[in-house]
Amino acid sequence: MSNHFPPLFPGMLFDAADRFAQDHVHSAILPGDPVRELGWTATLVPEADGGVGGTLADLASVVEGLAAQGLQLPVIETCAVVPLLLRAAPAEVAGPWLQAVAESEVQIAPLAALSALPGDGTLRAVRSDSGFVLDGRVDGVDATLPASHWLAVAELDGAPALFLVDAERIGAPAARYRTMEGRQGADFRLDGVSVPATALLAQGERLCAALAAAGNAALLLTLVDTVAAQAALIRHTLTHLQERRQFGVALATFQVLRHRVADMYVKAQCAQGLVVHAFQTLDSAAPDLRRTLQLAKLSIAETARAAAEAAIQMHGGMGLSEEVLATRLAQRLIASEFRYGDRLTQLSQLLHAGGASAANPSSSSSSNTPSGSAR
Repeated sequence: MSNHFPPLFPGMLFDAADRFAQDHVHSAILPGDPVRELGWTATLVPEADGGVGGTLADLASVVEGLAAQGLQLPVIETCAVVPLLLRAAPAEVAGPWLQAVAESEVQIAPLAALSALPGDGTLRAVRSDSGFVLDGRVDGVDATLPASHWLAVAELDGAPALFLVDAERIGAPAARYRTMEGRQGADFRLDGVSVPATALLAQGERLCAALAAAGNAALLLTLVDTVAAQAALIRHTLTHLQERRQFGVALATFQVLRHRVADMYVKAQCAQGLVVHAFQTLDSAAPDLRRTLQLAKLSIAETARAAAEAAIQMHGGMGLSEEVLATRLAQRLIASEFRYGDRLTQLSQLLHAGGASAANPSSSSSSNTPSGSAR
């Protein structure tokens, strides 16, 4: 059996991300702010705003290159969610901020839980004489990279509203910790945080469309991250079985292990096919993109978890040590299931959407209509 998985998104971006990840895969602390220093934040920013004007496929090359080496960086949050949400603001407001993002003049990060889609937060906003007051708590925020501004979605007058807030106003997190897959997580408590009126960037239908586009992008790129890490895990597992010897022979000669790896390999190939199909659905601007992504995550999350558990078992005691790259890849696969909604969340939303469609066949889900805007 071949242990070679060609990249789904080959090219210069993949090569650059892969080389950077190889050079820093064992680094406890990364130098500086590599996501912004390498220019990846400009990928989805339109050329008119000083960016590259790239597509999600371009950003997927970066995600795949990093995941294949097990390096954890918040590329999805910083390079996809942030610019897509900023587009919800009027052009005269969004343009300067997008240019600042592309040129790394500011460090904007989403103040949102990694376990939820953008817009599914618990923050509340009320109007005040000087602007607005934000209250609420947000747990599980990615704080791997420094942030000069936080992009927050809060409920205002019964509808979502997008705020851009200086990090100094938000203050230090209530707690910091290392997540299972090696991210730097943080919990924030907002208790009467006053922000000026200019902090409000968007509301209404334009924001709903941006939230849907950012959610689709986050789900799609998380799938890319998962299949890339899964392929890398299989490669390392095959290498381990070929090199490790027991009873005088390589573990790779044991039939039961060969069958188990073959099962992992076939499921990984199927998972890659689902990702390719999801991108084709995006390119065709199909109205059922969100449903396609949710179904893909249901399937891929299950096969990824099975691959992670099998790889840990086949590595034996070594599989419990984080010094082994395969272990870190397995942790990444298990944690990826809970990013932007776990399997039960996706299933619940699918059942809810199916029930709504059955009750009103002529209606279409508003979350699917802006699917092509992420491109």
